[in-house]
Amino acid sequence: MIQIDTEKCARCGGCVDLCPTTAIAFEDDVVVIDSQICLECETCVKVCPMRAPHRVE
Repeated sequence: MIQIDTEKCARCGGCVDLCPTTAIAFEDDVVVIDSQICLECETCVKVCPMRAPHRVE
């Protein structure tokens, strides 16, 4: 599962724009991931300069 560390997140929107399934979105100025549609492709992990998205087991 991919999660966002909201303390590291700069809210730049890079992961939101590049998510192939639109599983990542802003909700009340916080980036959230819809785990129901996330493919766990790790695109968000690769593009984030802050390393906010990360895989958890």
